Amino acid sequence: MFFPFGASHGYDDEEEAPRGPVDNDKFYNLLEVPKTANLNEIKKAYRKMAVMHHPDKGGDEAKFKEISRAYEVLSDEEKRSLYDKYGEEGLENGGPGGMGGAADIFDLFTGRSRGGRGGGKPGKKRGEDVVFPLKVTLEELYKGTTKKLRLTKSVICTDCAGKGGKADAVETCKGCKGKGVKILLRQLGPGMIQQMQTYCSDCNGEGRVIAEKDKCTTCKGVRTTKEKKTLEVHVERGMKHGERITFNGEADEAPDTIPGDVVVVLQSKEHDVFRREGSHLFIKKNISLAEALCGFEFRITHLDDRVLVCKSEPGSVTKPGDFKCVHNEGMPQAKNPFVRGNLYVEFLVEFPKSNQIPDNTLKLLKKVLPPLEHKDPNDDKPLPEEHEDVVLTDVDMATEKHRMQEQASREAYDEDEDHDGPRMGGGPTCRQA
Repeated sequence: MFFPFGASHGYDDEEEAPRGPVDNDKFYNLLEVPKTANLNEIKKAYRKMAVMHHPDKGGDEAKFKEISRAYEVLSDEEKRSLYDKYGEEGLENGGPGGMGGAADIFDLFTGRSRGGRGGGKPGKKRGEDVVFPLKVTLEELYKGTTKKLRLTKSVICTDCAGKGGKADAVETCKGCKGKGVKILLRQLGPGMIQQMQTYCSDCNGEGRVIAEKDKCTTCKGVRTTKEKKTLEVHVERGMKHGERITFNGEADEAPDTIPGDVVVVLQSKEHDVFRREGSHLFIKKNISLAEALCGFEFRITHLDDRVLVCKSEPGSVTKPGDFKCVHNEGMPQAKNPFVRGNLYVEFLVEFPKSNQIPDNTLKLLKKVLPPLEHKDPNDDKPLPEEHEDVVLTDVDMATEKHRMQEQASREAYDEDEDHDGPRMGGGPTCRQA
């Protein structure tokens, strides 16, 4: 059977030193920030530089790409760390010596990192990420907002520094000899033995034990305590449904473990008026037949409470299902809020009800409205002596189609019966000679 290796792979405690001077100033110079700049300062600098050099604003496209590349690296903690140590070469090769993924494969089987020098200390395992869904309105995604996320997390006990008790009181578990697991043998039959690996119940898989009297009075030997923390979630303008905001290393702490991340996933609520598709917004607008023919004017209260006054062009006719566009009034683009999509209006024309228009008005409309362009020439011919006057009635086609399907099913069933003959009794039968 296959058993997992006792050692776990992950981060190497020993760090490879650069082989020589590296150029790690370029990206900071592009954003015009010092190397000590925090993430918020980098974001503000990027927004400023992106607006200044964006191609849509008359900027240099090559310069804009360089700025975006610099922001991509410096806003990512791991990429920034690699860049600070090894420059752009380190980003391309995954670290010193160009080892890249080869070192990771070695870690998988040995739990140790070669790093390029032939050895290293066992790496720390990484804790699990914690995912929180965050509901936001379309208005909040349009304008941007800041929300507070309150959570309770495990932190290393400060009184015992994560040891669980006095340093000299911690002993190696005798049941598993410090491995945290035990090997159990089970006889399946003559010459057949099954070997199983299970957590050690004596130390709960920790490989260490502390006498009850020597345990830390604060954490009771657990080595961690609970702490309440509030995170500020900055929802930037133009973010989308399902987008993630990551707080690096803010998940539960544990001894000999690198904390995971707290990941906030945005969940956009449906809006009563606006519908979003990418960077564009859509609304539906009902207008009367008179407005469709003679022109209209209406107001749209936008997601930031601005009022847009929409007017039709003189002489234009709006047909049912027509779309009209208001440029640059859609959703702002994430990380570049000065560039926005469009707002599209779909028009639904409400016709008057039957018998709602008086006869004298109908006669006037016939004179005013233009005649039918594609008229049937047969309509102007004299009627034959034998003809019939019929009345057109309103019909619900959904109901009619359902009725037609039922009728077709019955006719198909009756046709099968006629073809096969009677199924029971009556009719001629075959006689044996």
